[in-house]
Amino acid sequence: MRALIVAGLMMMAWVGAAAAAPGDAIDVTDNNAMIQFRPVVDCAAHPDAPHLSIYSPQAHCLGDAVITERDFARLERLRLGGSPILRAQLTPQAWSRYFEATRDHLFRPMALIVEGRATQVWIVRAPSRAIWLPISGGYLTDMKAEQVADRFYAQGGRD
Repeated sequence: MRALIVAGLMMMAWVGAAAAAPGDAIDVTDNNAMIQFRPVVDCAAHPDAPHLSIYSPQAHCLGDAVITERDFARLERLRLGGSPILRAQLTPQAWSRYFEATRDHLFRPMALIVEGRATQVWIVRAPSRAIWLPISGGYLTDMKAEQVADRFYAQGGRD
């Protein structure tokens, strides 16, 4: 039983390390956005789409960005137990686009891409009516979250 638990932990560590590997960066030169919410799509139906390499590269690609940091009315950097929590408030137009994208993408994955790397991937269970979207968490480290927020503010974003 212990061997099974240890093997499971080693497999989770390997998957986590593979997900954070430098080769997981995607080409985001289409809009040069540092934060993107993108639907995960079938590569066969979208042959020119960038691959989501934390999954099988043959089957999972990224659709066009639905939301980027340009769609944020503000980005808040909160503290919870010393760790930074980033959350973005969407503009009304962005909220509408995000609602429609999640409505049309039910039971399929969406990805949060931060500076070219997938930091979170989740299955859409219901259309999102959220005006505030979480940016931190997943594979995004505290230091990286701080850097992203600093860069957002330096480019004229507001807290």
